[in-house]
Amino acid sequence: MANAYDNLGQNEMDELLESLSHSNSGYYNYYQQEQQHPLPPPPPLPPRTEHYEEKYYFPEDNNEAYPFPTPYQQNYSRPYPDHSQNYINRSYRPMYSHDTDSTALLASNSTPITATTTTTTIPAATIQPTTQTTTKHKRNHSSLRSTMIMTIERPRYDFLPENATSTDGELPFVPVSPDTDSEEEVDSYFDRYQPVQDPPVQSLEIRHPSFEEEIVIPPIKQELEPEYALLSVTCQAFIKNVKALENVRELWCASEYNESFTGSEAVTIIKALFKDRFKDEYYVGIANSLMHTDPPVFSPTQYSQRSLISKIMYNSEDTYFVEEDASDGALPSGVFTPMTKCYSYSCAPGKGGCYSPLCPNLNLDLGSDYKTDNSISRETSIKNPTQDGLLVPNVAWSSRVDESLLKSTDKKEIARQEIINEIIYSEEKFLSDLTVLKEVIIDGLSGSNAIEKTRRQEFLQIVFNNYEELIVISRDLFKDLLDLHYRYDRQCVPMIGDILVQHIAFFEKPFVTYSPHAPLAKYIAETEIKNNPEFERFVKDIANHSRTNRLPFWNYLLCPVTRMQRYPLLISTLLKKTPEDHPDYTYLTRCYDMIRQVAKKADNATAPVKRQLSILAIRDAITFKQGELVDLQLGDMIRTLYHRGILKRRNTTEAADKHDIYVFVFDHLVIMTKMRKTSTGEEYRLWRKPIPLHLLTVQNNSVGIKQQLSGTATNYAFPGGNTTIALQHLGQKDGVFPFYCSSPEEKQVWVKAIEDAKSSLRKRLGDTDVFELRPLDDINFRYFGPSTTAARIHCSVPFTTSQGEKKIAIGTDNGVFLKTEDQDSSVRRIIQTETVIQLAVMEKHHILIVLTEKALRAYPLDMLCSNTNTKAIDKLEVEIAQNVGFFQIGYCNNRDMLVFKKKKNTASVFTALEPICDLSNPKNEKLLTRSTSIFSTRPEYLKWFKKYKEFYVGADATNIHFLKTKLNVVCERGFEIIDPENLHSGRDIPDSEDPQFNFVTRHTESLKPLAMYRVHDRFLLCYSKFAFCVNNRNGSLVVHGPAKLPTLCEWEGSPNHIVYHWPYIIAIDSQFIEIRNVDNGELVQIIAGENIRLSYYNATSDRPVVHICMTHSQKPDTQALYHLLLTNNRNSTGGYSRR
Repeated sequence: MANAYDNLGQNEMDELLESLSHSNSGYYNYYQQEQQHPLPPPPPLPPRTEHYEEKYYFPEDNNEAYPFPTPYQQNYSRPYPDHSQNYINRSYRPMYSHDTDSTALLASNSTPITATTTTTTIPAATIQPTTQTTTKHKRNHSSLRSTMIMTIERPRYDFLPENATSTDGELPFVPVSPDTDSEEEVDSYFDRYQPVQDPPVQSLEIRHPSFEEEIVIPPIKQELEPEYALLSVTCQAFIKNVKALENVRELWCASEYNESFTGSEAVTIIKALFKDRFKDEYYVGIANSLMHTDPPVFSPTQYSQRSLISKIMYNSEDTYFVEEDASDGALPSGVFTPMTKCYSYSCAPGKGGCYSPLCPNLNLDLGSDYKTDNSISRETSIKNPTQDGLLVPNVAWSSRVDESLLKSTDKKEIARQEIINEIIYSEEKFLSDLTVLKEVIIDGLSGSNAIEKTRRQEFLQIVFNNYEELIVISRDLFKDLLDLHYRYDRQCVPMIGDILVQHIAFFEKPFVTYSPHAPLAKYIAETEIKNNPEFERFVKDIANHSRTNRLPFWNYLLCPVTRMQRYPLLISTLLKKTPEDHPDYTYLTRCYDMIRQVAKKADNATAPVKRQLSILAIRDAITFKQGELVDLQLGDMIRTLYHRGILKRRNTTEAADKHDIYVFVFDHLVIMTKMRKTSTGEEYRLWRKPIPLHLLTVQNNSVGIKQQLSGTATNYAFPGGNTTIALQHLGQKDGVFPFYCSSPEEKQVWVKAIEDAKSSLRKRLGDTDVFELRPLDDINFRYFGPSTTAARIHCSVPFTTSQGEKKIAIGTDNGVFLKTEDQDSSVRRIIQTETVIQLAVMEKHHILIVLTEKALRAYPLDMLCSNTNTKAIDKLEVEIAQNVGFFQIGYCNNRDMLVFKKKKNTASVFTALEPICDLSNPKNEKLLTRSTSIFSTRPEYLKWFKKYKEFYVGADATNIHFLKTKLNVVCERGFEIIDPENLHSGRDIPDSEDPQFNFVTRHTESLKPLAMYRVHDRFLLCYSKFAFCVNNRNGSLVVHGPAKLPTLCEWEGSPNHIVYHWPYIIAIDSQFIEIRNVDNGELVQIIAGENIRLSYYNATSDRPVVHICMTHSQKPDTQALYHLLLTNNRNSTGGYSRR
């Protein structure tokens, strides 16, 4: 456009440049602006028909229907293919930190190494000859530079070898390992080593020259200056200086290009070689000569687009790299004639030169002959056309028309024609890039083995998406534009808006589908380069392909994105140069509105992709310790980052401290890391186990930070005022992490970010809890105090009296208390005894069973509940047994049972009793009177019960469950099924000899069996670490999920009790209650608290009853007793783990 722009006024020129270089849409600024300098022009325009049918394949029918639906009616729920998410997760390779334990290193260094050496012989048959082929390509980045430190380990000896003594008596070289940190080993070596005695010194005859003899002084050799007039010498010195530069600085692209440098550094090096004898233009010319030799000494990197297009080296910050062949010694040869010595023997530098007009000693201004134009314009492109094969010449419209037409045309119309010419040419260039993308890259990748055949098609679909649709719409648009170009060749084009408006109507679906996905496709391709050397080689070969013009792979992958940026810029500039009364103005206005709508939709669809890419970058920068890999689930596309920053572990005002923790608050996790800066960017090493949001509590006061440890509350107070914040990981030992913020405002930012993340998580899960805590008593029982109710609650049992009143019996350290439901003032103590461990009510028989630390007793329930009872409690009780470990009541084999356990050595002895009377019946009133006969040896409890069975288990039992016809005993070795009617037919679950249960029998930590429940046709076995299922009939393991995991779930905390409430399994930890779906193990709810304990569980009815006791959330000295009640709005399929 140079000739046309010469006729424009200064204001119009500024306006045009301003419109072409700025954008009003955020989408346009997301990517770098398209190259501002056009490619060199093609050869002279060929005949129309010859290339029209050979280069592009247009449909025969000009009126062929577009294969796309009507625009502005598309729904883009996902901006990229469905398989992208799975592909990203599969291609993720976690990084591990390589920190060496100094203690282990010292131990390894202190181990003596003997002098015995082992020689490994490689058979000749295994040595394969290697061949090297010299291929001119971009220099591979050094993997040793960025991933490995090369050291040489020399052997160390405990004694001096026999052949270690040299002939001259000198001490031999002391080999020391380079990783030795102290001098102790060297000192000990010399202590053990006895040096060899020096041999006697022989007398030497020293002969001095006499005065008569002639003393010959050898000539002093003068170091000659290199002949830099020779091209090979200059190249060698240039490469040597570039390598020296790498020792003192490292460019940002050095990890990808070894021996890289900038254009200004190249000029400085050449200037120093020639001792600053000429102007800078001359040195720029010499540098360009080195770039254009055969073979070239250096080439531009892929980031120096200006040099790649123009093939010129610029005295700027553009980057270049030394070619591998040149670095290995393959240097060109030639002569710089101005630098040669004068052929006149008597002519020397500094003497004014000789008679020759081109004598190099005349100090002529040679720079003017070697000036390099650092700008690219249409005018210079006309002088040096390139063979790019395009149909529309890359020349200004004003340079192709007659001078008479140019003089008779208005300046504004000339500018308008130039823009129309640019639209037509750039559309062909876009189509040409898409053609290269398909024919060179995609087809080349399909026919190569760079990607495994099993996933090749999936990779092409994910990365290149709907590129074929873009080719179709660009081809059809360019076909009409090319007809317009030929129709008005060397004339003024009257209208172009009518063509554009027809085609832009079909832009929405192809561009809004491709453009937002392009950054993600680039990320996937970059990940493939890291993991796949074959694909990395393919990408590098693309830049050397004859059709890519040394442009990188990414230039063609992102060309639709840059083209979408250009459309609004070109149309808006054309609209400004079009008069309002022009017939094209209405069409262009419509075009501009349509293309902006497409760009806006692409911009909106790109925003979530940008957020996901930033999170993926964080995921790739997080490193783990060896053996501590954690699934952070950062590859999910729904992930959101709410806040990130530094939290200090020490109350200091220093800007940076090695103890600082870098914290990320996501919508599902809080990740705590230690950040360090490396040559490749920032690296985050995982500091502690990530905290799921549902297990995170925030304490933002300077005092009163509590952590539940072994049933007691420990206060953590630390100074800092209102800038302190503590994050607590529920269920984790030492799970309280106190931090300091730099200001109260920063603290509020952290608190709000965590609250917002938790709120988002609740909304995502439906904001509905499956269980709720219904208070039974939260005012009467304190931990300490003068009141009789100031005692720790251990157990409780609900029941209904014979009068129909609903009451609760509560067992404490001070005895048993009775309370009427919903009447807080009705609490009274009915049994005064030592610590009550268990309570149970046999409602059909109106018997209260009480287990204390010393004995198991039974009481008549109605007598205890009656306010008119005058009998002493000790007259009513019936002692069943002493030294009882636990008991359970239940229903088995069509009978009610009371089963209690007593320990005998290492075995457990069980006694099963069956109640035989109803104490509420007046006929049985005589059973309430204790026998006074001294001759009666029959136990008193046999008036109320009869013995059913006695059996034992050869292990310490902790619980017992009632099945329909059998009893399930929970013991330290697992679960044992016992048939009361046939005590010889026991069955152990799981089978310890079955290898499929090795994950239980060979677990690294001690496992405690807690409970076993019948769920449908299988048994659910609950341990202290996890739960799994076995088949009911044969006891085989039931696997779960597509991965066929042996466990149903792993507990977040360390539960003390596990209960079953269909369709949920409830694990009770001292700090929280976790509720999971029994079918898939997903975590559906967390209930946090302090000093949480199970006080009652009854699973015999259709609606199990669960009582929970914990510290009151508002009154730390008070205990609260709750009924864990299943809500009506339960969601049995939701879960935290899936989200």
